[in-house]
Amino acid sequence: MKKTLSFQWGYRHSKAWLIFWLICFFPVGIALLATGLQWQSQDTRSTIYYNGSRFWLCFWALFFFPVALILGAVSGFTLEVESPLSS
Repeated sequence: MKKTLSFQWGYRHSKAWLIFWLICFFPVGIALLATGLQWQSQDTRSTIYYNGSRFWLCFWALFFFPVALILGAVSGFTLEVESPLSS
């Protein structure tokens, strides 16, 4: 019997802005994704949170992307993984 892998993702802020920026200016879309991306497989749910200001991250991604990379490295990200209790 073939086992299928189910995978879902979500974004906790406005998806309309995310899609707009991913199409119009990709670095800002990536910066927005890094501020609240969530994905779920069959047995775990993972979320990435940016530990700094979303405004400054997107501002620098828009005007000078290397500064946004440095800002992301300095402020850091939190990866939260939730697993259900096994029965």
